[in-house]
Amino acid sequence: MIRKDKLHIVLLVCALLLCLAANGSVATDGGSPRAPVTGTAALADGPEETGSVVDILSYELETEDGLPDGHVPLYINGVLSSDCLVIDGVARMSVGRFASLTGLDYDGVSVAGLTPAVSESGEYAEANGRYFYFADGLCERGGELLWPLRELARMFSCEVRWDEASGSIDLDVTGLAPIESGGEFYDEDELYWLSRIIYSESGNQPLSGQIGVGCVVLNRVESPIFPDSVYEVIFERTLGTAQFSPVASGTIYAEPNEEAVIAAKLCLEGYNTVGDSLYFVNPAIGASGWFAANLTFVTRIADHDFYA
Repeated sequence: MIRKDKLHIVLLVCALLLCLAANGSVATDGGSPRAPVTGTAALADGPEETGSVVDILSYELETEDGLPDGHVPLYINGVLSSDCLVIDGVARMSVGRFASLTGLDYDGVSVAGLTPAVSESGEYAEANGRYFYFADGLCERGGELLWPLRELARMFSCEVRWDEASGSIDLDVTGLAPIESGGEFYDEDELYWLSRIIYSESGNQPLSGQIGVGCVVLNRVESPIFPDSVYEVIFERTLGTAQFSPVASGTIYAEPNEEAVIAAKLCLEGYNTVGDSLYFVNPAIGASGWFAANLTFVTRIADHDFYA
């Protein structure tokens, strides 16, 4: 009789423990109680357990620009579809995975007829005659090359939005289509003169510095205090003095090399390494004291200081 009572007590305790575990009020891994599973976002390199969107974000560390390292929920046209890897604050993805998520044909090399090609330096890529700048470089993980998601989206006329409130990324593929060709996009006259001022002023500088020089010219075109075209900005004179020394020396007419042309195309794509800068100077040979006293310093890239 006593044995039967003990057996009944043991069974009752076991049943109670099972009920509590099923309701999520008892930890089963030696840790704190875990919230019920409410989501299905897959994590390739995150925590072992699968949890809700809130759980997925709980282990990630915030970076300076607000994007958490690790995996964040990825929405496509507002619908939760998957997750996206974020490394050093940059959302990244392989070309193949981007094609799979957006429904584009991919044969291992080309996506919807476009064949993205990365430069040897890894600083930029080309597709359909258009150029894409990788300010943060490329990453490799698990044998796959991970591109900045924003640049993949640009190639196919998509938009990427970061929703800080929900800690998620939304990929808008409403206008999904291969980007128009470089021959259609780049203005021939702008490219001609912009590449020449970049080459003559900064042909010996890194690509970021060459883009900076080109951006100064384009910033002037947009400014109300300067002329309204690339050609007019380059050849503007103040009290008879050329604004740019290559115009005075004649080196503006030198044939630019390939990198200067690519830098010009990247500028025309909208990439910018110097913000709102309207001036630049090499402090080793120019009147940098006047610039520092009268203008706002923006950044230094190699031999040039940039000012707004």
